[in-house]
Amino acid sequence: MNNRISSLRKIFGTVFCVLTLLSCQKDFLDQVPKDSLTEETVWSDPQGATQFVNAIYGEMPSGFDRWYDGWAKGLYLFDGASDDGDVSMGWTHSTLLQNAEFLPTYVPWGNMWSNYYNLIRKANVALENLDRLEDEELRTRLKGEVYFLRGFMYHKLLRLFGYRSSGGEATGVPLVTTSLSLDDDLAIPRATYSEVVSQIISDLDTAASLLPAKGGIEEGRATSGAAIAFKGRVLMYAEKWAESASASNQIITNANYSLFPDYKTLFLTKNNEEIIFAKKFLYPDKHHQTNAGGTQNAGWDVYNTPPSYRGVSDGGWGGNLPTQNFVDSYDMVDGLPQDESPLYDSEKPWDNLDPRFEATVVHNGAMFRGREVELFVGGRDIQFINTGYFLRKFHNEDLVIYSQSSDQDWIFMRYAEVLLNYAEAQNEAVGPDATVYSAINQIRGRAGMPELQSGLSQDQMREKIRNERRIELAFEEHRFFDIRRWEIAPNVLNGPVYGIQLTPNGDGTFEYNRIEVEERPFPEKMYVLPIPQDEIDKNPAATQILGW
Repeated sequence: MNNRISSLRKIFGTVFCVLTLLSCQKDFLDQVPKDSLTEETVWSDPQGATQFVNAIYGEMPSGFDRWYDGWAKGLYLFDGASDDGDVSMGWTHSTLLQNAEFLPTYVPWGNMWSNYYNLIRKANVALENLDRLEDEELRTRLKGEVYFLRGFMYHKLLRLFGYRSSGGEATGVPLVTTSLSLDDDLAIPRATYSEVVSQIISDLDTAASLLPAKGGIEEGRATSGAAIAFKGRVLMYAEKWAESASASNQIITNANYSLFPDYKTLFLTKNNEEIIFAKKFLYPDKHHQTNAGGTQNAGWDVYNTPPSYRGVSDGGWGGNLPTQNFVDSYDMVDGLPQDESPLYDSEKPWDNLDPRFEATVVHNGAMFRGREVELFVGGRDIQFINTGYFLRKFHNEDLVIYSQSSDQDWIFMRYAEVLLNYAEAQNEAVGPDATVYSAINQIRGRAGMPELQSGLSQDQMREKIRNERRIELAFEEHRFFDIRRWEIAPNVLNGPVYGIQLTPNGDGTFEYNRIEVEERPFPEKMYVLPIPQDEIDKNPAATQILGW
């Protein structure tokens, strides 16, 4: 009993200590940390209340800074456990996640359950106390931000631990909308999937009604546009097609966002016109000795560069690797699949591909960080790169790894996704009308690809949209969830993951061989992550699903 009370105190105890743990960058939260804050001063003082909400932003996990077993941040992305990726660091729990070889006693990224519920509790605390703030404008804005953040976090939980099947089965996660104490009933069962979706939509609608539009708030904070854009995504996941299309169309028609001209550099250009919501990079300082780019002096560029690229003390770690399965999904620049296009040359298999390929993938012979890459048998960059490819996307190639820390912002939502969400929802609701073509062709036009052919059926358009999502949103942590909500994961994951092996012929040419990197299973239970066993022990009413 004492152990249980101790665990509950950790989860449901006071959260005000977070205020001294987070300091932030100039363009987001240039606040002065306070040495001592009581509950009353936190909520009656504008700076104290703002810092409390800031701490929720700062602790939200992202692809660049998700804690790995408590010692490192951002080691690999969910895409590494999809058909698009592999993770070179076999010692991480990525192998367990890829092969379904784990139990609830140790769940890859299972810490997301407690992370998000701890943040939801902080959001609930804020919503119960922000009315003490006399500054009406600030009070309204902060409440809007917290409603957004709570809805955002429940969406993350629902994607990981909830389940919705087209066959009718739908299970959500426990809904907690008040700050619980040890005196409350802490046996909280799962809500239904639809109940959780309804709560998320309610929170996002409230946020949209309270928040300013883009341009009326500091970069990195939630806006009404972000709330509406996420509403479109949540409704799409719930297959509420017409409602989803309507929400996404609000963003398309309000003209606050547009596609950034260059696909490659949009991920390195902070606060650009395409970004709807991002987690801002936090510079390390004496109050907060970490950053959103990863562990100190490391981060994305270190984790995802081959060991052969050396900085001050060592090379990179290899990181998230594209698969041949993923490379095969790129069309040629004439808009045709590789196996149908006259432009395809088996001796130069990467020539004339969709330009987003070169912006996303590093292959043999490509230029990367100032020199030509050698990903052939015996080449200097092949160590740990078992698929024959590594990632270019997100890299700041001017950064000297280990000497300079990565500082890229993680983009949670951008305008291109809204266009894709709209196209999918509208196609499912009414079929491939002109607005569906327009949404997809805007994205293809930015990439330098031809427009889709006219006269596609709904089924044909569905396949085009799904592949466009795969290419456009590659390694932004969508594919892992898309193949589950589309219920195609058994088809694309039951079987081998492929790579490419290049063997020099001795005359400057290579023999190209498609190789099996790994055989992966996909049992039905892998549609969700199990609740970690220690969390079930705290709340047995939550229960496992899908055989976990």
